[in-house]
Amino acid sequence: MVMVFQVVAAIGFGAVLLRGLGLLEDLNFSERLAWGFAIGYGTLGWLLFFLGVADLFSAPVLLVLLGAGVLGLGVLKGSSVETGAAWNVLDKALLALIILAMTFDLLEGLAPPADADSLAYHFALPKMFLGEGGLSFVPRALDGAVPLLNQMTYIPALALGGERAMTLWTMVSGWGASALLYVIARRFLDRRFSLVVALVFLTTPAVVYSGGSGHVEVRNALFALVAAISVANAVRGDDLRHAALAGLAVGFFMAGKYIGLLFAAACGLAILAQRRWFIHGLVLTLVAVVAGGQWYVWNWVHTGDPVFPMLFGMVDYSSVPFWDADQHAALQQQFTRDEQAVSVNPFWLVGYPFLATFAGPAQFESGRTGFGPYILLVLPFALAGVWRYRARLRQHPLLIVAVVVLVLYVLWFTLSGSQKIRHILPVLPLLLLVITVAAERWARHAGLMKPLAAAVALTLGLQLAGHGLHALNYAKHAFSDETREEFFQRNVHSYGVVPWINANLTEGDKLYLTGRQLNYLLDVPYYYASVTQEGGVDLRPEAIDEKLFLKQIIGQGVTHLLVGEIGVDAGPASSFRMWRSLLQRGCLGVVGTVDAWGIGSRTLGGKVATRLNVLKINDPVCDR
Repeated sequence: MVMVFQVVAAIGFGAVLLRGLGLLEDLNFSERLAWGFAIGYGTLGWLLFFLGVADLFSAPVLLVLLGAGVLGLGVLKGSSVETGAAWNVLDKALLALIILAMTFDLLEGLAPPADADSLAYHFALPKMFLGEGGLSFVPRALDGAVPLLNQMTYIPALALGGERAMTLWTMVSGWGASALLYVIARRFLDRRFSLVVALVFLTTPAVVYSGGSGHVEVRNALFALVAAISVANAVRGDDLRHAALAGLAVGFFMAGKYIGLLFAAACGLAILAQRRWFIHGLVLTLVAVVAGGQWYVWNWVHTGDPVFPMLFGMVDYSSVPFWDADQHAALQQQFTRDEQAVSVNPFWLVGYPFLATFAGPAQFESGRTGFGPYILLVLPFALAGVWRYRARLRQHPLLIVAVVVLVLYVLWFTLSGSQKIRHILPVLPLLLLVITVAAERWARHAGLMKPLAAAVALTLGLQLAGHGLHALNYAKHAFSDETREEFFQRNVHSYGVVPWINANLTEGDKLYLTGRQLNYLLDVPYYYASVTQEGGVDLRPEAIDEKLFLKQIIGQGVTHLLVGEIGVDAGPASSFRMWRSLLQRGCLGVVGTVDAWGIGSRTLGGKVATRLNVLKINDPVCDR
């Protein structure tokens, strides 16, 4: 019920804003629901930031907030309902496949969270903020001091309905982009191909991987869809209302992930393609700053760098004790090693999509989080359509959408530093829409609908099979008497030590750990130490001073350390060397030893026995 309440509240917030802009009347009922949810989802995250800064994260306040959103549903009255031809057999078959895919997703939504990144910070940070009653600055690059609009929306669900409501909320908000893509596609395609586009997106490997988890890319697709279509409407219709709506969505994207800044630049460039470019660009920019600037101000207040730590060396970091030149160099080295596989040059700018589809290096993560075969399969049809109707392109609204996608891709590949394909997932639905419209137009003209249908069938067959395989892990939990703890034992690396920690440590203790996948599962204070993401404890490979290490962890309030097997070098090498030396000197003592499992793949299985130890600082007997 809490999840439904929050969905309705989001739609209400969005409907009010659309009404305020005078755009609600242009939408039929299904469009009002989809567009309203997208805008309301972002509005909810925006409002929660300010509640968090004011330390107002409590159940009564969050309940009032959602209640206010529900009241906004009143503006939906009088909406027209979409009409069209009767549903034929193929339409019904596609709808059945969508329901099947949603059933797979539901199995994940009903299971406890198991994705490592979600447990590390997407869900761990909302749990921590909720426990503290408000926002606190997390001095950690990449997953702490970053835009967190999406994670803010997890807080009401978790506070009012618990973990199950939160996982169901991520499931439904993941569906939001598919629903919005469908209603937008209906403006350009018949029902059948609109269903195809929505289903292809819903079953894309990257969406299957992240849609039901805490990952933000699928949810940021809501904002990309609204922004790009609104920019196109503003350019074609010379309408400031659409420029304002585009600015709202751009701002929400900026507040959802740093790549939103690149998307903002792409939309900004696209909206200049009109007579009144200055006023439209100004409106988009001002609204985007209001809707998305809060997290950048938050970072600037705490570090002096609004995009921490990207401006290191360009702004003054002298008052930032947890980040220095050595730490920054370590982070850059990690990015070069773990995030980049090909050189940034014109050849790979063109070649990257093909390599990521057919034989992507591990850095791309395109094996489990790729975009599937659909784009390349229908690309010949789409290119033929572009050539066939080239004389009409300048007047077509999707030309602006295509420009936004292309500019974002070029900026991302050139400037972002990361080549993980899922980072550009937010613009995938836009690309699917553009190429499907072009392909369908030409195939229908050329009498080649059957080959196009074969490409669609091949894509859906492969992606639904992969989706089903992904769902098997969650089906095993849903259709058995497996407990929550047994599920975690089977799916979360090193989970076996968590029950011991939660039972034996207290709120007065603080646990040092280097395996971040346990963060959300811990019910006691913890300090996650990273080689590259934070400098509160120096774990760079060259760090060898165990006395400094001990001083640093005590300075962080640490009382206990979670480490691997005493005689086995595991985790950051510097951490292993230093805690083992401190253990030998008597500065640390073993207070708990637990056997656990190291997990290979949640989908394909595979685990290995491991042994973990909890150490306690024996401060009085240690000469620091």
